Amino acid sequence: MIESEIGLSYSFHLGNDKNKTKKARQSAKNNASNTTSFNNNAIQNIKQLGKVNHHNLRKYDNNIELIRIIKGTNDIVNDVKDLYKLEFENTRIEYNNKQTREDRKIKDYFYKISDDTKHDLACEIIIELGDMHFWENKSQEEKYKMIEVFTEQVQDLENIVPEFKVANATIHFDESSPHLHIVGIAIKENCKTGMTKQVGKTTVFTKESLKIIQDKMRECCIKSYNNVYSLNEKLKEKQKGRNQDISSKDMEVFNETKNKLRENINELKNEVKNLEDTKNDISNEVDNLSSEKESITQELDKKKSLNRKVILKDKATLLKENEELREQLSYERNQHYLYETWYNDLKDKTDYLIENIKKVIDKVPVFIKTIVNKLFGSQSMNLNFFIQQYDEDYKTKQEKERLKKLSIFRKKQKDITPIEKNIDYQHKENKKDKDDFDISR
Repeated sequence: MIESEIGLSYSFHLGNDKNKTKKARQSAKNNASNTTSFNNNAIQNIKQLGKVNHHNLRKYDNNIELIRIIKGTNDIVNDVKDLYKLEFENTRIEYNNKQTREDRKIKDYFYKISDDTKHDLACEIIIELGDMHFWENKSQEEKYKMIEVFTEQVQDLENIVPEFKVANATIHFDESSPHLHIVGIAIKENCKTGMTKQVGKTTVFTKESLKIIQDKMRECCIKSYNNVYSLNEKLKEKQKGRNQDISSKDMEVFNETKNKLRENINELKNEVKNLEDTKNDISNEVDNLSSEKESITQELDKKKSLNRKVILKDKATLLKENEELREQLSYERNQHYLYETWYNDLKDKTDYLIENIKKVIDKVPVFIKTIVNKLFGSQSMNLNFFIQQYDEDYKTKQEKERLKKLSIFRKKQKDITPIEKNIDYQHKENKKDKDDFDISR
């Protein structure tokens, strides 16, 4: 991976409700409604926590392939509820045991804080290393290496700010640059009123403590990054005013705007170069036009000369041809009408024939049954007699059998005839001998 020439940018932003700042309260006094409408990125109740869950875990488009949960589950609301149980349940029970009135007991500390407008239910921290311009040409494999860097960032945050407990940590790879969303609870202890252990975002994260936390987290992040990527990168210098809270949406808009400005500058440079090239092309084109003017004029003269030679048909010829075309069109229309009439007539006849053929086919079984009943229904005629008298196939077969037998008979007759002749001859000889014998006597 190539090292950055000017260093990497690093951002550590804590979500906040700007309507609760001193500046906002001062502005509210000057408004008729006594309110302000500054940006609010804090998680003040369960509804806002649900929105964070929806965004961070991509519940709106089920696009979970490009996110990675490195701490917690796929339900941030339940993760925060479980963390509340773990951190505050014993303290809640201890507090309730000291109360003599039921209305002062706390049934569920999570929902109590959710309904309390003075405290934030949870905190969200967004960490990003490198801007959109830095990551735009990096492969997905290089981006996925940030999983190890961000995992160490979560551990570093828990070590640097032990009062902040992490409920869920999710990495996004589907936006302009890889960044980490951390949702957790800031806790203050040894409270003199109410429960001894309570949520305390403003106590843990002050303007001074945020500066210290951000500086330490910056150092830890670039160290982890260089170890994972085997580089020796440095961070850009921290700019004045960078400790203010900026939402992830504002950061995305800023990065997109910055990238668009870079693209616009490059486009303008390309446009200037294109204009210079165009200027040269125009100059060359003017020279070419001047040299081609004469050839174009000559070409026009040639075309004029050809036009003069064209023999135009006179009006009478055009009228005659037009009349012939009219007659031809009339004839074609008449022919079309005749063909259409013939076609419709043939179609009607065909439909009629098909309809009646279907009727005949439908009646054939009944007709055959009627014939069979009439022929064989009475005792006067049986099937064998009918076949012998009227079945041509049967009669033909019988005739062939008769001729075959006759042929066999004739063949045998031929074989018998010589034998008969021989017998007659023998008989005559014997008779002659007998006669001769009688004479000699």
